[in-house]
Amino acid sequence: MGLGKLPGLSSLSKLQGISALSMVNHSQPPIGVDFGAASLKVLQLTGADAPSIVAAACLETPELLLTSPIKRLEHQLEHVGRMLRQGGFRGKRVVCAIPAQFSVCKHLQMQRAEGMVTEPLVASTMAQAMGCDPSALVTRQCDVPLPPGSGKSEIICMATGRDLVGRLMGAIREARFEPVGMQSEFHASLRAFETITRRLDDFALTSLYIDLGFATTKIAIANGQQMVFARSIEMGARHLDEAVARHAGVDLLGARALRIQDARSVAAPVPVAVAAEGNTINLGDRRGAGTGMEVIPEGPPASPMPAGCDLRETLEMLTDEIQLSIRYHASLFPNDRIGRIIFVGGEARNRATCQHIARVLRTQAQIGDPLARVARSGSEPALGVNLKEPQPGWTVPLGLCLSPTDL
Repeated sequence: MGLGKLPGLSSLSKLQGISALSMVNHSQPPIGVDFGAASLKVLQLTGADAPSIVAAACLETPELLLTSPIKRLEHQLEHVGRMLRQGGFRGKRVVCAIPAQFSVCKHLQMQRAEGMVTEPLVASTMAQAMGCDPSALVTRQCDVPLPPGSGKSEIICMATGRDLVGRLMGAIREARFEPVGMQSEFHASLRAFETITRRLDDFALTSLYIDLGFATTKIAIANGQQMVFARSIEMGARHLDEAVARHAGVDLLGARALRIQDARSVAAPVPVAVAAEGNTINLGDRRGAGTGMEVIPEGPPASPMPAGCDLRETLEMLTDEIQLSIRYHASLFPNDRIGRIIFVGGEARNRATCQHIARVLRTQAQIGDPLARVARSGSEPALGVNLKEPQPGWTVPLGLCLSPTDL
């Protein structure tokens, strides 16, 4: 293969200029961009151990695009550049989340073999699952450390279209920013809680993360900080809206308005107390210590259903899928019982829904708000988001800000 033409002096000068600019940009922290189904979120933090907000911006998905993933993403790609330029962000470095709706996550088991190269097998397995050529995919894998004596290997495989990654990077570059990282939503969510899970009393605790989104519900289980299970369920707030629409005799937009109104009516502040039926735990001053973890209260649960709407079947389908995930984890780690549930995602603002799921699973549960532990002055730019309110839906953007820049 030929080496091609060497660049001329003028081209070399340009390359040196770009390199110098890149070195300057590396002095600024990365900007996290989350292409979520319900909104596009952009966040930047400064400082790692004691982070503070530089700027935040949010663009809600137009209601007419909520049920059209492709048109919604096109809308977000069209506007992300303006948000980056006008949102008060510093530097040019951007880390993006791969949208869960456009990716596939599977667990792969194989017999353990010394020196075995697993990447080609992962690529072919994911290509078969997605019905395409392996070269059309970008894949990542996470090796799960199984207990000694299992005799097998467990791999969490994630894949998305190479063309999608190209479009995300192209939109960032078109806005004259530099894409420096692409992360899964699973990894970003877990990274957002590392300041909590690295504590001695949390390190050995097995946590179930439930990301209640508009289009999907993402399940991740971590033994301490190590992710050992990941799954995306094609069920979210949209399916609850559809159930409300059927029972209330309204369209999807009206059903969404009913559910949002109902969620706000039960979202009054609650004391730090208990999480699950039959399991009272007082966490003392952990909320005041800036963990951003609100324990779901004990007492009679608020109904997760608007008046006159029966969502039991839809909620049962969701909890069945979550329980299936828990059983799979138990088959891999029979001695590691789920110690707590952490709810995140935009739908986690509906405390009644979280409380219902926690009671079905009979496990201590908390609503995570990672932004609660991030310092702010009150004068930082915040477009389209109220930073004075709990924001469990900002878990992924925060995790992106703390993720490796590995491109």
